[in-house]
Amino acid sequence: MRLIVGSSVLLLVMSVVGGCAQEAAAPLLQPQGEYRLLPLETTRRQVDELLQGNAETLLQVQAKPNEVTPPVLFALAYQLYQQQHYHDAMFWFYTAQLRARSDANKSLDASTQQGVTKLSEQFGAEIPAYALSHPAEMESAMKQVLSWDKTAVRRYNPRWVALHGNEAQNTQQYAFMPMDRWPQIDQLTRRTFARGFAKWMVSLRNPSGFSLSNQPDPG
Repeated sequence: MRLIVGSSVLLLVMSVVGGCAQEAAAPLLQPQGEYRLLPLETTRRQVDELLQGNAETLLQVQAKPNEVTPPVLFALAYQLYQQQHYHDAMFWFYTAQLRARSDANKSLDASTQQGVTKLSEQFGAEIPAYALSHPAEMESAMKQVLSWDKTAVRRYNPRWVALHGNEAQNTQQYAFMPMDRWPQIDQLTRRTFARGFAKWMVSLRNPSGFSLSNQPDPG
């Protein structure tokens, strides 16, 4: 199985809120067929409320993070960063990245890979820049992400990612790997994510500063 680390219809059409990037030209998706059963409107509402700083939504999402889709976690990370909760912002940003990539790896529409990359880029200006300038804090947050996601039970529908693929524009049905393979895909994505992060840290530090052996078991 080939897992990817790191042209879609964007799920969200967002206003500029602070430093959050805007995709103003992106057409608003009107899903058809099976795509209409996916949590598009709920995700849009939660993301909008988080970007606007809705305190109730902020608390609800943090209380039940396994019940929301990765775009909502990206928005949570953005809002926490605006409130200067930098560790938590990094934790939820990289959790969202990991889960979005894992969900794209379950999809048989290869274009969802580019879709989740674009999604990450929408929220990916300030937080990665902060992480890059604070590598020790980033390392701590990433280890926490890998450890937490290993045991957390995801209760959202991973098929949300189909809305970020090109096929959502012109088909009525989406295609995914069999559900009995999803746990393996999650496990392999965590391992690939951890290895990619470790290599990145090595490029930032001297080789003795960080190694793959320092990573928690991401299996």
